[in-house]
Amino acid sequence: MKKLTLTFCALFALFAVAAALYADGPEKYSGKEKEVMQPAPPVCDFYRAHEWDLDIWGAYAFAADTGRFHQPTDANLSIARGGGDPFFPDHDPFVVDYATGFYGEPAVFNPNERVNIGQVSKNQLFARDDTFGGGVDVKYFWSKYFGVGIEAIGLAAKTNFAGGGLVTLTGRFPFGRFAPYVTGGIGFIDGGATLYEFFNEKHEFGALPNTPAVDANLFNGSFVTHEHEFLTTDPVSNNHLRALGQIGVGLEFRVTCHIGLMADFTWNFVFGQEDHADRFHLITEQGQDTVVFYGNPGFTTTVINHAVELKPGHGSDNQDFGMARFGVTFSY
Repeated sequence: MKKLTLTFCALFALFAVAAALYADGPEKYSGKEKEVMQPAPPVCDFYRAHEWDLDIWGAYAFAADTGRFHQPTDANLSIARGGGDPFFPDHDPFVVDYATGFYGEPAVFNPNERVNIGQVSKNQLFARDDTFGGGVDVKYFWSKYFGVGIEAIGLAAKTNFAGGGLVTLTGRFPFGRFAPYVTGGIGFIDGGATLYEFFNEKHEFGALPNTPAVDANLFNGSFVTHEHEFLTTDPVSNNHLRALGQIGVGLEFRVTCHIGLMADFTWNFVFGQEDHADRFHLITEQGQDTVVFYGNPGFTTTVINHAVELKPGHGSDNQDFGMARFGVTFSY
């Protein structure tokens, strides 16, 4: 009986000591302090509802209509071979003084000629096949998947800036750090240029060497010393608004919760209600052939020259373009 009582007393003491030892946890039992690990902070949501995005991007743009028109070669060959003016008859108003040997052409009778032959660049926005530009857009996503925005675009058309703005709608489909998206918009564009070929005739005036003095009042004080004809290809600026439509697809990658990289491709349609084609009109210039004797006027003959010149129109034809954009996104 005494052994049973002693056994129960020993078990009770053992449980009492164990309870005391583990009352404050296993750390107290081991006699060592253990570092308490804090839980990792939750990963940020890369794409959120009620989000503002600022995109800054550069662009490579290419025309839908590439290449050039070739103008008739007879005019080019005529000038290249030293032939006469292919547009005006090679008979400019002039002055002849038979007594002094002076043969010249006063500036007042024949201004410099510059005639538009025809269109060269098929594209009527860039005046070349491709170009570079850039832009910025601001978007507000009212949900994680859809947002509206405003976009500004600028392109380096030949010798003339082409720029505009659009209101856009974007739908994105985020997973992890990536978000493929589709976008579309409508707005306006202004500027740009078209290349045309011009025939030019330049006169250089001054006193002819080794000739006697003549009446300056009669000849307006100027006499032609040299005349040369040449062709140039020059841009003609577009200075009117056209409507601009845009559709595209792209991909965004978030480096951090607030900074990302974007790349997309858009196709841009230029259209409008006013389309005025190029038109031709007749140029008429009139002068006089004057014969003088010792500076005194003798008789004159009226000379009338004609040429057909192209007057550039304006509209929205042949101005569509594709655009590849690469930029940085700042999200807030």
